[in-house]
Amino acid sequence: MDTIKEQANTVSQLLFSTDTGDIYKKALARTWDILREVGLLLWLVVCLAFVGAEWFYRTGVGLGRSTRAWYIGLSEKDSSTDAQSMTSTGQALLDTVQSSTSYLLAQARQQLGIPEPEPQPAISPVPAPPVTPPFPTPVEPPTPVEPPTPSGPPAPVEPTIPDEPLSPVATVSAGLEEDDDLA
Repeated sequence: MDTIKEQANTVSQLLFSTDTGDIYKKALARTWDILREVGLLLWLVVCLAFVGAEWFYRTGVGLGRSTRAWYIGLSEKDSSTDAQSMTSTGQALLDTVQSSTSYLLAQARQQLGIPEPEPQPAISPVPAPPVTPPFPTPVEPPTPVEPPTPSGPPAPVEPTIPDEPLSPVATVSAGLEEDDDLA
């Protein structure tokens, strides 16, 4: 029992000593500093990933636009109205996404200390080639004016000759049996 009392006194002296409180305060303060700095580091990594994704997107869109301009320059076909409506829909979607992310990107750049990128020069669209039909449209000759028909009976019409010989529609049998002699 004496050993238990001695051990309890030792533990109580360690716990209630003035140094113990200061040591725990320092440990908690240090732990809080570490957690706060790790959180800030993680936030900056997320911002960097966001800015990197935006850079990749801008580069990809620029490459796509230049490729489209190159392809349209090679093509002689007129773009159909479906392609025009898809282009306008895509542009509206692009504008919506761009306006909603511009604020987030500005905030992420500000926190990372990255300056705003210089705006990309606008690529002027290649004018579409003039529309020409694949074959010239034939000019219809003027309709001939028929001479007035003389009064009297109409001219006789010649009968048409069929291209193939006429075939019988039905076959008539006389009801002969195989046993009958035809001699």
